Amino acid sequence: MSQTFTFPYHFFLGTDLQTKKLVDIYRPAVPVVIAYGSSRTLPFYAHVDSGADESLFPASLAFEIGIDLKKGKKGKSVGIGKIEIPCYTHKVTLYFYKFDFQVEIDFAENHQIALLGRKGFFDLFKRVSFHEKKKHIEFKI
Repeated sequence: MSQTFTFPYHFFLGTDLQTKKLVDIYRPAVPVVIAYGSSRTLPFYAHVDSGADESLFPASLAFEIGIDLKKGKKGKSVGIGKIEIPCYTHKVTLYFYKFDFQVEIDFAENHQIALLGRKGFFDLFKRVSFHEKKKHIEFKI
């Protein structure tokens, strides 16, 4: 039996690049918690990023739950402008909505935003739909 649920885009305060004024920015970000062993983070917002092949989180979140960052599988994440960021992959539990999933997440020291990517997040659902005009994201499981 499938279930569909939606989340409103999350409000962020940002700077308009042309006017340099503060503006309201709404982004597809959802509340999540990650856990490793018996340690959990506090809830935080992670951006749902259809352009990210894999999930990439700041190393500070790994440290928060007791992960020894450099004991993970070493790799690199390549982003906009083909900039390479060294990262380390770890298996964690991802709590999202009413569900918990065992996933692999890349953690990087030179990264500040939690990004939920296609492998290990989008592929957990039958459908992920962005609704820009309504400013919400819909998940079907």
